[in-house]
Amino acid sequence: MSNIEKVFQNLKKDNKKALITYSVAGDPDLESSEKIIRNFILEGVDIIEVGVPFSDPMAEGPSIQLGHERALKNKISLLDIMQMCLKIKNDHPNTPLVLMGYMNNFLSLKENLFDELKKNKIDGLIIVDLPYVESNEFLKKLNDKDIDLIRLISPTTTKERIDKILASSSGYLYYISLKGVTGSELKISDELENRVLEIKKQTKLPVVVGFGIKDAKTAKKMSLCSDGVVVGSKLVDEIGSFNPNKENILNQNLTSIISELKEGIS
Repeated sequence: MSNIEKVFQNLKKDNKKALITYSVAGDPDLESSEKIIRNFILEGVDIIEVGVPFSDPMAEGPSIQLGHERALKNKISLLDIMQMCLKIKNDHPNTPLVLMGYMNNFLSLKENLFDELKKNKIDGLIIVDLPYVESNEFLKKLNDKDIDLIRLISPTTTKERIDKILASSSGYLYYISLKGVTGSELKISDELENRVLEIKKQTKLPVVVGFGIKDAKTAKKMSLCSDGVVVGSKLVDEIGSFNPNKENILNQNLTSIISELKEGIS
């Protein structure tokens, strides 16, 4: 059983929903990223998605695009990010760390990718633009290392396509709650909730909802029909205000956001 499976199993046992955070590695710098992630864990975040900075993050809205731009200026590599994750995992082995990026991010390591992911204790991978023809091979190679391949489903994904995605996924499914990019305004409707519930009927995998979740109200509403929520833009916005002379204020603000979200889904 993978680390991610264990987390969802324990949450289900306690009748709780997952709080998943997203931040960009290297934003504002790698050392600060590590501190931020460690703080998320101490505040009780269940799963951490670590964004791998990319020059053309097509699925991201303005907030996260800026986060990628800030991180790219620091010229960090995928291996740098993995080694940061390893340090965190050595202290917090039970909190899953999931790398989220684009195909070109991961192609840089070629065949060494899977061994490096295992060596650095990465629990899961989200590749936004993973071609379907390569997904089954990726799934097998990752699962052989006890690493999950998390796939994305959007409001426009056809039933036929969903069936194929379900067959090449593990860990959890990430449902994109709206048509558009991260950080867009989320309008919760019966159609959205029914769509999530319909997907849940088709799979035993947990289904989490992301994009547009910014406060306790939206987190609570979406947690009622899903197994958890993903929050990114709200956190990346806050990280964008980083001032090295006022690091404690950033930590306080991030802690406040996490506390509000946890209260919303409890």
